[in-house]
Formats: sequence, C-alpha cells, structure tokens
Amino acid sequence: MHELHLKGAFDGFNGTGDISKRMLVGPKAWPLRPWAGYHYEMLRWYDHWLKGMDTRVMEGPPIQLYIHGDDTWRSENEWPLERTQFRELFLGGGKTGHEGTLSDSSGSEQTRRLEFDPASTEAWHGEPRLTYRTEPMSKPMELTGPMALYLQASSSATDTDWLVFVADEAPDGKTRELCKGWLRASHRKVDAAKSTPPQPYHPHTAAEPLEPGTVYEFAIEIWPICNVFKPGHRLRLEIANADSITASQGKPHVTIRNKATNTIYEGGKKPSRLVIPLIPR
Repeated sequence: MHELHLKGAFDGFNGTGDISKRMLVGPKAWPLRPWAGYHYEMLRWYDHWLKGMDTRVMEGPPIQLYIHGDDTWRSENEWPLERTQFRELFLGGGKTGHEGTLSDSSGSEQTRRLEFDPASTEAWHGEPRLTYRTEPMSKPMELTGPMALYLQASSSATDTDWLVFVADEAPDGKTRELCKGWLRASHRKVDAAKSTPPQPYHPHTAAEPLEPGTVYEFAIEIWPICNVFKPGHRLRLEIANADSITASQGKPHVTIRNKATNTIYEGGKKPSRLVIPLIPR
C-alpha cells in the first residue's frame, strides 16, 4: 500500500547494510488477510532462517518488483536501479487557471495560485488542486525509483501543507494514482548531507514559520514509483493543500487548516520542477 509501508520497505532495504536480505514490492494483496500470496513468501523466509529448511528463498536477485502498466514481475539487484536516468520535468503552461503542463524546458517566469479555505466543502475533498500533465506518450515510458518535487512557492499564511499526487492518466481521462508526497511548509529545512536530488531529507527537528509573501523552495519527497506509461497515456501531477477524506478511503493525511493564498512560481531562473527516475527501455 503506497500510503503506509512503501517508503519504509525501501529505506529499510538500503539502511540495513551488507546483510542477507530480500525485498518484494507488489500490488495490494487480496484477500487482505492473511496477505494472500505474500503469506507463502513469508513462510519461505521463516522456514529458511528459523527451521533451516531449503526453501531456495535466498536464490537469485534480492529485489522483486511488480511493474505496473506492464503488469509483470521483475528481478533487480539494487535500489535505486543502477541504470536510472534522473530527469527533470518543469511546471508551466498557460498563464491562468488550475491546469498546467510538465515539459523538458522551464519557460518564462509566471505564477499560479491556490486559494485554500479550510472551512469550505471542497477543502475536505482535497480541493482546489493544481493539475500538471505531460503530452501523451508516443512510446512506453518507465519510471521506477524515488522522485521529488522542488516547488517554488509563497503563502499568505505562516504555515501551510503541500500535498502532491502522481497519477497515470489514460487517453479517456481516467486516472490511476501511483504515489504521493507531502510536506509541512514550516518543516522545509533540508539536510544536504543526507539528501539526493530524488530523495530530499528533512530532519524535522524544529518548525520555521513562513514569512508571508516570501518565496521558498519546498523539496517534497514523493514515495517510490514503479510504472510504465503506455502510448497515449500521460504523467499527471496534482498539488493541493489538503488531503481528500473520500479519495484516501477514510485515512486522509492530517493537514493544517489555515486559510491561505498559496502561489506557485513556474519558469524563470528558479523554476518549480519534478525529478523523475527514467528507466531506459
């Protein structure tokens, strides 16, 4: 489940050093209990290490990933994948409205606003949102790995929350949410020594209120993605200041209920940009 254990699985795999380990990351098991087919993989693991049985669980590459879009499993040796090409997509598009574009060039400087009223009905449904899309894919594009949004923005409030959603948008407009990220503006401080471009690290040791109207960079980690965008599909990015109590299936991310005018800065010398993990195919 991308809203619960996904980040911890990858952090745990990389944070445990040179030990015998395996990681399996796939779609949500069904039925949920007892974890369907994953239950048997756990039994193989425990039978090997606790009972000394030859379950062959330690054979082959240590990582098993389910590739959404291709709908198949694939074995890998490391995370992030050694062949990853990290690229940047820049937020831009028309000068007005809540819809913009994701493209390879940053374009000229402009702004886009979110008027957030926590007392409104739409706020409880994660609205309003800014939506950015790529052009339809001309050929399959795989994104597998960590990713991050570097958002240039200001607020009329002393604190606000940023919610980021990444989805696969089909030609008919239907979307499939892939992953999400979030950051409280007052916790924007980054530990450069522990950060990489696709994975900014926030120590969360102290809150630093915003100066209303001042432009800051918010480095927002987005949880890992593993998806192939088929021809005709688009990469879709949505930005909001609250989570939806309906789309999150009753488990919304708790956000600050501060009324605010939040302004996104696009293009120019310090553009807002999305770092993506492109896998050559």
